[in-house]
Amino acid sequence: MDQNTSTIAELRAEQVDQISGNISRLSYRLASLDPSADTDSSSSSPLPRRLQWVVDRSKELFNELEPKQLVVVLPTIRQLMERVDERKWLDFGELDNFAKLLSRLVILKERKNKLPVVRFLPCISDFPPSELNGPAPAEWLAMFVHSDIPSVCIEDHNACCNVCLEDFEEPALAAEFQVDGDDDDGTQGSPKPLRQLTCGHVLHEDCLPMFQIDGYDEMFECPVCRAEIWTSPPSSPLSAEIPRDSVLNSISLDQQQTYGNYYYSPPPWLKIDENSLEWAAWYRRVGKLDEALNSTTHGHPVNLIALGIWGDQTYMRYVYSRITDGPEGLVDCLIVGPDRAQSIGAHISEGEHEDASRQLRGYWDFLGLQYAPHFLAVLNKHNCQDECHWVVHRFSLLDGALTTYHFHTDLHACPDCRPVSWWSIICLAWPNAAICSNPGMPTLIHLHQPMELGVDDCLAAAGVRHNILMGLPAEHSVDLECLRDLMHTEVKGLCERHNSSVTYLSTFFGDLHGRSERVEGNKLDP
Repeated sequence: MDQNTSTIAELRAEQVDQISGNISRLSYRLASLDPSADTDSSSSSPLPRRLQWVVDRSKELFNELEPKQLVVVLPTIRQLMERVDERKWLDFGELDNFAKLLSRLVILKERKNKLPVVRFLPCISDFPPSELNGPAPAEWLAMFVHSDIPSVCIEDHNACCNVCLEDFEEPALAAEFQVDGDDDDGTQGSPKPLRQLTCGHVLHEDCLPMFQIDGYDEMFECPVCRAEIWTSPPSSPLSAEIPRDSVLNSISLDQQQTYGNYYYSPPPWLKIDENSLEWAAWYRRVGKLDEALNSTTHGHPVNLIALGIWGDQTYMRYVYSRITDGPEGLVDCLIVGPDRAQSIGAHISEGEHEDASRQLRGYWDFLGLQYAPHFLAVLNKHNCQDECHWVVHRFSLLDGALTTYHFHTDLHACPDCRPVSWWSIICLAWPNAAICSNPGMPTLIHLHQPMELGVDDCLAAAGVRHNILMGLPAEHSVDLECLRDLMHTEVKGLCERHNSSVTYLSTFFGDLHGRSERVEGNKLDP
């Protein structure tokens, strides 16, 4: 019997070593994974891929604008520069609206350029009368300096711009038709360019109202006859231009249909990444980002923000790995952080089960994940008798098992640490999923208590949550100081990415602002 027991122990030790080695390699691969680099290794931009595409498209559209349009867009650029300086970030909606503004201006420029450029010739009684704005007779054209621009005859009482009311200027006479004493050699400056509208009337090009009023993209009617020249250009369908194939090249066709169009629904791991940067910008505005970084140093309890950043980054890598490397490309674990767990618990305690279920499923739906998770890993903090109890709950939806891992000997005095009532909201969140209808008795497992409970228990709980996410035994030993260093690196990396993104945006809008200001300055010079 003793020999058999010894043999079993040796086999188990060998299996543990083998599993630990596999775990170490898997942990290293996931920890070193950079999803943004893997999905687009050619990009060196600090911006998320979706934001970078909008910025690049804005550059292209900006370069297509006319000088007068640059002056029009200058106030908007100044506003965005101020927001970058003040908020240290711009979200996707703001950049997208800017790109759509530029796109509308490009559309207007193209529409304006479809109106023919003409030059004015006055009607004279020596020739047969022509229709209003009709073509000039060949005999009359021969008297003027040759030009490839079509000429139209306009009766004298209509030979002024209906916007500025200035008379049109006649082109220069050819030398053989100049009277004595006229020193005009036919090289005088060209008169103001004229555009002929589709209704036949003529206006100064500079007086076209699209760049002279705030409603430059509104419907344009001829100021003479009120004929409709064009209506408001539609918003540019920028989404159709996004190169989806290069973004989803590692996802099957079925998954592409699942995750939809990249413009409106990027892959889940990129959503997590972009959401992290959005939160980093908000934390920076309220002065919490540096506080989170400092909390990851030795001797300090890691705060909720740092835990959230670490949790999001590790979950992002897990989601990316499951979708791109897994045989079925399915994500089977949902991580619930302490902020969301406390909010869900508050809804449950108030009997607001519908609100709790919507909040539980909200993050899953936000990521665009299908079906239901197989298990939940909930990292939670409970206050009991002036003490903080960090616990981790593992809900197995398929077999109805609930296990709570903790580090406190007196946890039995905290009934909230065993959230059996969550089962009802889990069923509400995924009503059509194969969730065990008869959950078993919950299991409470006391783990080895860290040396400094008040400082390291949150680290220990995060390690348990990470083990569950990796598919390891929750009791698997975690080096807390190593984990703290990894958290510090993760939070610091997000801070640096955020700072790089802000610098990138500032440089981008600074360049556009400088180019627009130079055009405005040239316009004001006498």
